[in-house]
Amino acid sequence: MEGNPIILVVDDDVPIQILMQSLLREFGFDPVTVGSGDKALQAIRGGLRPDLVLLDMNMPGMNGADTLRELRALLGEVPIVILSGERLSPNEIRALGATGAVQKPFDVPDLVAQIRGYVTED
Repeated sequence: MEGNPIILVVDDDVPIQILMQSLLREFGFDPVTVGSGDKALQAIRGGLRPDLVLLDMNMPGMNGADTLRELRALLGEVPIVILSGERLSPNEIRALGATGAVQKPFDVPDLVAQIRGYVTED
């Protein structure tokens, strides 16, 4: 992989977007943040090719589950990790088509380790 991994963060919460921009840059990633599922799909259709997507499930308009389905169709096997205030079982994660899940509020070292695991797999 050339350059820093590109991480698409899809979350309607502006403070989360700002936090993720700063945090991901600090740990050597290139974050791209959008505030809705529609904007995420626009970015992908416009040529953005993220190495990983971090996706909030509770958003107004197009919800996380619908966004995930559309992203999966467009991005194939790119890892999509759910960001959720609810604890999801492995079966729920698989049923949604996600690669994994991180519960909010998240532990920074755990989040970074999980991201690195997804973007460095071959």
